[in-house]
Formats: sequence, structure tokens, C-alpha cells
Amino acid sequence: MASTIATRWSELSGDKNWEDLLHPLDLDLCRYIIHYLQWAGAAREAFNGTKASKGYTLSLYAPDEYFARVGLAIENPYRYKVTNFVYAATDSDEAAYFGYVAVATDEGKAVLGRRDILVSWRGTITLTEWLDDANILLKSAKELFGNYGALAQVHSGFLSIYTATAPNSPYTKTSARDQVRKAIQELVDKYQNEKVSITVTGHSLGAALATLNAMDIAANGWNKPTGSSNTAFMVIAFPSGSPRVGDHFFKEVFVLLKDLKNLHILRIVNSTDLVPKVPYLGGIYTHVGEELEIDTTKSPYLKSNMNPHNLEAYQHGIAGLQENGEFKLEKELDFNNAVKYSDGLLDESKIPDNWWNKENFKNMVQMDDGRWKFVDSAYVPDPPSAQYGK
Repeated sequence: MASTIATRWSELSGDKNWEDLLHPLDLDLCRYIIHYLQWAGAAREAFNGTKASKGYTLSLYAPDEYFARVGLAIENPYRYKVTNFVYAATDSDEAAYFGYVAVATDEGKAVLGRRDILVSWRGTITLTEWLDDANILLKSAKELFGNYGALAQVHSGFLSIYTATAPNSPYTKTSARDQVRKAIQELVDKYQNEKVSITVTGHSLGAALATLNAMDIAANGWNKPTGSSNTAFMVIAFPSGSPRVGDHFFKEVFVLLKDLKNLHILRIVNSTDLVPKVPYLGGIYTHVGEELEIDTTKSPYLKSNMNPHNLEAYQHGIAGLQENGEFKLEKELDFNNAVKYSDGLLDESKIPDNWWNKENFKNMVQMDDGRWKFVDSAYVPDPPSAQYGK
């Protein structure tokens, strides 16, 4: 498996626009997509959602333990290390951890066939983020695309999360966009003499941000070593369950970047998921990239009330996708992640529902006298200024 992906990575990343790989779904591509959606899930699973914690809205885990704590270290051949956390200003005085930048280790490079730089964005969690999601008015994207997108317009809420700053917070003195740009540029420069790719992933709101980010990287040459005008490393995005991001001029920007800037986007859509159908706004909004449609209602393992937008349901749907309309899980792809955050598997599966308990009872610890006490052991990462140096 590993050696096959190592030799086919460029094709699996869309170098030939996934020609003859989607229908039927190539098994290597199936593994490949699930791999990237798992890294998208990691961005969500590390979020500290305990309001009483001093680390609220930040990452629960330090970079050196991050993937082990989210369950992606044991027996996982795709090895990465986190280099930077990404923070976004979701309000004038609110900053939140929104994902991470990572790079393949030497071990991971051997399996993946190149040094992959990974950017992962999480989906909506806080109330202010839901309000950003609801801000569907279009806004010019010229600040992202310059002359490529003079007329392009994108979702105001998504653009705000991506580009806004909150100077009162040490985490968002620079925007999420600028944090990612700096982190990527440093890695591209460091590994410029190797075979390199930049892969961006995310689910839901994270998928919309991944789309913006991938196009931004390609448009502005962040996939090139500093001072080089010739080498442009491949930029790939695997957004799942993504809402629409921009208008038809935005789509024209994508087409131009795909042809000129080595950009490739494959959107994964569950047929009964409503999120990819919004916003509509009289048909002004549109999608970009190639589409891979799945249908989780075909699975004999899921309950009928399983949320079709659930990220683990997406992975389950990809794992069982068959061209003839049947659902069949390959043995090596048979996993029980579908109920990490739901009760979506049939009871006869004998898998406990909502089994992912990342915060260990939200840090409530029973003392020797029988009383329960909140023990705040949250990791609080350094702000970006400390990561990068002043």
C-alpha cells in the first residue's frame, strides 16, 4: 500500500485532474482521501471547548504530542510533525485556534513519496463562528488574488475569519492568512531542494477556509522558494462537506490558477448533506474544483438518522463507495470512527456511541475526600510572536 502511494502521489493529488480515478473510485485514492480527512478531524479534536479553562478556544495539546493525543500516531504510516498552530480572529476581541501547519517527517516522506506540507482547518464550534457562517453577503476578494481576482467576490464571514486580526489578543496580532503564509514559506524554503507538495484540508467551515487558503497559496506564489520564479510546488486541497465559497468570478480565478499555478481541488460531497447546497443567494454562489459524490444512505451499517454532514460519516462513505451503487467496506478500511461524536452505527455493531472523550471528564477530578474539583491542566501555547520571533 505505502509503496504504491509513494509512486502515485502526483496522480492521486490531481496532476491529471483525477482522470479515471473517481468512477470507480481508485482504492489508493480512497485511502489517500481518508488519510487527509483524518488530519482535518484532528484540527477539531484538539480544540479546548471548556469555558472555565485558561486554555479555552486554544489547542488542548502541545505540538510534540499533538498527533499522538488525537489518535493519529499508532500504526499510522503517514507521519507528520506540527510546526505551527493557526489562530483566527472571530470577533474584535476573540481569538481561537483554527488548525495547524505540519510537515511530513522523513518516515512520512518515504510513504507519501515527497515532503508534504499540510495545512488543516477545523469547522465551526463557537457562537461567533456560527455568526460568521451566517454572514453570507459577498465581499471583494481582490486582497487575496490581486489582478487574478479583481472581480471575484467571496463569502464575507469566511473571508473575515481568514483575514481579520484582533490586536488585543497575543494570538491574532496577525491574521490566520498571514500566519499560514509565513509558516508555509519557511517550510518551502527549508525543503526547496526536495520533492515538495502543499496539501490543504478541512471539513465544513474548515473546507471553505481550505478552499480560500489553497487558492491564495497558488495565486501569491507561496508554493515557490523565496527568490525563485521557476519552481512552483503542487498545491492540493481536499475539502469535505464544504459550503459554497464565492461567485462565478471566483470560479474563474480557480480555473486560471489550476491551469497556470499547479492548483488542484477535489471536493467530497455527501449526497444528502445540506451544507454543500448553501449559500444559494439566487444562484450567485458556486463551487470550485472537481467533485466526488458519496451517499452514506447506502451503508448497511449506519442508522437512518445519522447526520450526513458528520466528518466520520464522510470517511465511512468514502471507504465503502462502489461504482455500482452498492456499499462494501474493504477490510483494511473497516473502522469504527463513524460514532466518535454520534450514535450513528447500528446497535448490532456493538460499538459504543460518542466514545471520543478527549477532555477526560472536562478536567473534573475526584479528590481523596470524594469531592469533585476542577483541575485546570490545560496546555496554553505561546502566541505566534513567540513562535516566529519578533
